[in-house]
Amino acid sequence: MITNDRQYKITKARRDDFRSALDLLSGQQPENVHPRIFKAHQDAIAAQIEELFIQIKEYENLKAGNILVSEIRNLKDLPLALIKARIANGLTQLQMAENLGMKMQQIQRYEAEEYASASLKTLLKIADQLQLRINGSVQIRPVDAPEFLDLKKYPFKQMFERNWFGNFGISSVNEAVKDSPALIRQLFDTAGLSTFKYSFNKRSLRKGSNINEYALNAWYARVLIKAKDQCLGRVFSRETISIDWLKGLIKLSQLDDGPKLAGQYIKDAGIRFIIEPSLEGTLLDGAALLMEDFSPVIALTLRHDRLDNFWFVLLHEIAHIMLHLNGELDVIFDDLDLTLDGIEKEADSYALNIMIPDETWRKSLARLSPTNETITNQAKKLTIHPALVAGRIRRETGNYYLFNDLIGLSQVRKQFINESK
Repeated sequence: MITNDRQYKITKARRDDFRSALDLLSGQQPENVHPRIFKAHQDAIAAQIEELFIQIKEYENLKAGNILVSEIRNLKDLPLALIKARIANGLTQLQMAENLGMKMQQIQRYEAEEYASASLKTLLKIADQLQLRINGSVQIRPVDAPEFLDLKKYPFKQMFERNWFGNFGISSVNEAVKDSPALIRQLFDTAGLSTFKYSFNKRSLRKGSNINEYALNAWYARVLIKAKDQCLGRVFSRETISIDWLKGLIKLSQLDDGPKLAGQYIKDAGIRFIIEPSLEGTLLDGAALLMEDFSPVIALTLRHDRLDNFWFVLLHEIAHIMLHLNGELDVIFDDLDLTLDGIEKEADSYALNIMIPDETWRKSLARLSPTNETITNQAKKLTIHPALVAGRIRRETGNYYLFNDLIGLSQVRKQFINESK
């Protein structure tokens, strides 16, 4: 959201830059770029232009007095309502601060974090200053889905051993079992899934027939908790994921600590990157999801400790962020041992094409006559790790016993010992 005139000018300039970039992309498609990837970049820039246009129009309407903010009925809406009410009242951040006896920097910080650190007393004081009436209500009602609190539904011991309840003052598994309903409730509350009848209508699950939905939901909650605790230096923008950015990412595969560096590379782009091993009964490789503020998250389980698998899963989840997490889907869980159509086939194609462009692969000697030598030579030409070439051959042939010496066995988990705790 735009909160002041400086941000307004910057946002308009960014919108104009994106328009110019989109005009440039309207020309001929670059060589060695998959049409779906090229179209995804065009759509991403167009979506960013639309988003900036909405922000600009909202700020202009607020300043012009075309939007009236006088009452809220949901306390979750209070932070944004305070910002909008200030703008609608014609107050700058400096004027607001002076009226409240605060420093302007304090108001700037409050609005930048959407009043996350402000006390209730401060929120009410600001609302009163802006003549904003709060008409919210609090309802306390019993949980009507008791099965969510049944520890037998979860791999509870495994969750305890991973210290998922470490912040709740529980020292032994026996003590945890006694307090299991409270601990399970607290896990979901901390994740922001406060209702145990949480709707998963906006999710997609690539899975086999047998899966413990309760374990899956618990894993999802754990990922959300870790994502909330991860502070990034920038806000994600879709235009960041350019073709050059993707090439820079995949080149990291050549390095011994490539997976570790890739995690930081992802976070530097404004995408939260989480390592969380799967729970018993889930068979997950990873997930792509959106937080409440629509910030993207990539979560990997490292179920298969191989370099080829790490890079394929990572790029698969990036594909979901670019192509499929669009408001209709908030989370996509993946078991990549399965072969499916639809969005999963699209994400597979995206990932494979980023690692090795389709046109290159069709003519590749490594594909036509796969040997250690041809695989290594192809990897050098593409400036990627041989594991990615060997992994594609194994995937296409369905023979996962081939080239075990090239796929980077046991080279990934050891790089994420701290992150997986």
